[in-house]
Amino acid sequence: MQRLAITLLPLVLLTCAGCQQFQQISDLISGDTPGRYARLMEDSTDGDRRRIGVNGLVERDFARKPPYTTRYQQIAEHDPDPLVRATAVRALNRARDRSSTPLFVKILSDDNEWVRLEAVKALINMPDASAVSPLQKMLNRSGEERDVRIAAAEALKHYRTPEVARTLVTQLGERDFGIAWQAHRSLKRLTGRDLHYDESAWLNYLNGSDKPLG
Repeated sequence: MQRLAITLLPLVLLTCAGCQQFQQISDLISGDTPGRYARLMEDSTDGDRRRIGVNGLVERDFARKPPYTTRYQQIAEHDPDPLVRATAVRALNRARDRSSTPLFVKILSDDNEWVRLEAVKALINMPDASAVSPLQKMLNRSGEERDVRIAAAEALKHYRTPEVARTLVTQLGERDFGIAWQAHRSLKRLTGRDLHYDESAWLNYLNGSDKPLG
């Protein structure tokens, strides 16, 4: 049966009405069907299977819309496995689901660093004004994971306020150069200027110009 399917595949390619139809036939042949991934996503006994299910579903365009995104939101907030929660947040990010931005802001305080990181990455692509204060606190928190702080510095590039700019300036002398580099990059994005890593020069500019942020 498998040999017959492989033999017929060239004919299928010639007669398919479009890529979506070919994807459906390919899925049937390989067994990687949306139904299989949906069942894996709901497997309450195995977090790895749930993670595989979410990743498999979000590859499909139709699964980047409700009701699938609604289910990803529920998983992102309530799944007991932090890696599954992080995967669900990443799926919402890939779907560019703007209805999820309040959730992203909420889970910036998640206990797990991977969940927090995926939430910040999502806010880089889908900014939300209510994220400003949590992102500033996250960037300033010395005990926060390095990658999370770097992502927070990038996410702050969207908010053109003096307070955000000053928060970024305070990180220019950070011992970890990755954090300082991203803070500098976001400052350039906010102001259209490059005063390098000179904190005094940046503060003088922000305090002295009538409209330092344009």
